Amino acid sequence: MPHKTKVGLQLSVGGLGDLSFNDSAYAGLREAQQLHGIEFQTATWENPMLNAINLENWAKEDFDLIIAIGYGNAAPLSEVAARYPNQRFASIDVAAEGSNVWSATYREYEGDFVVGVLAALVTQTHMVGFMGGGVTPVVRRIELGFAQGVKNVDSSISFISDYVGEFDDPLKGRLLAETQFTLGADVIYQVAGRCGLGAIEAANEFGRWIISTGGDHSDLAPNAVLTSRIKNVGKPILDVIESVVADRFEGGVVKSYGFAEGGLMMAPIRPSVFKVVTPAIQNIMQEVQAQVISGKIKVELEE
Repeated sequence: MPHKTKVGLQLSVGGLGDLSFNDSAYAGLREAQQLHGIEFQTATWENPMLNAINLENWAKEDFDLIIAIGYGNAAPLSEVAARYPNQRFASIDVAAEGSNVWSATYREYEGDFVVGVLAALVTQTHMVGFMGGGVTPVVRRIELGFAQGVKNVDSSISFISDYVGEFDDPLKGRLLAETQFTLGADVIYQVAGRCGLGAIEAANEFGRWIISTGGDHSDLAPNAVLTSRIKNVGKPILDVIESVVADRFEGGVVKSYGFAEGGLMMAPIRPSVFKVVTPAIQNIMQEVQAQVISGKIKVELEE
């Protein structure tokens, strides 16, 4: 029998069912299974120390590829990779260290700036909110890109930003979004994993708007979700698995994913929000997106 490629995937905070980061990664794993007949195991998020044990167990069992996703897994992955130099590892969303580690990072700002422009064009209260999950470098970078998109349209718009402090509590996300709406924001950009599902509920109940991340969340609240800036976590997972299957895996490499590489997508604007996101606004978004991708618009990622 031909050898079946064995892959281990260490999930991030929030786990499967988040309709976002983890679910997207799992979709890439399932696609690789269908295309290449791989075998895989997943491990739920515990904490960095216990996650490292999962990674080490897979290394001991001689898995062909060991993947960890998210900021909290980068350090454990780097440590285990150093102890098992002959194993192949992949870090998704954060660059990890090691000549046997392939990493994928994202140019989220290509989409974050665009949805910042959208928020600024639709706000009627002149106040826009940002809601992050955990305070990670990736989420802070997303906030900066979004804020610059808002200010690019109108620097006098009030910008409020809060972090839940975690990614897996919808109730806390809902309460934080309710607070921002009560303060006067009429559109929030949520980058909070499972917490964001609560924020979407709040937008629906308050009759306000929300821009989402992760998956396309329009179905959850068709009149409240203006669009979603989708981060395709499955794409680099599929890419790195294919490199192992084809025996062309390269460690010590960091690949950057944006719209061009299929790492980012904008969810289609649904007819249910056309009165808000008018065809004219949609045209502006497409033009801005093209200018960000080409580099004509520069997004500063350092504060």
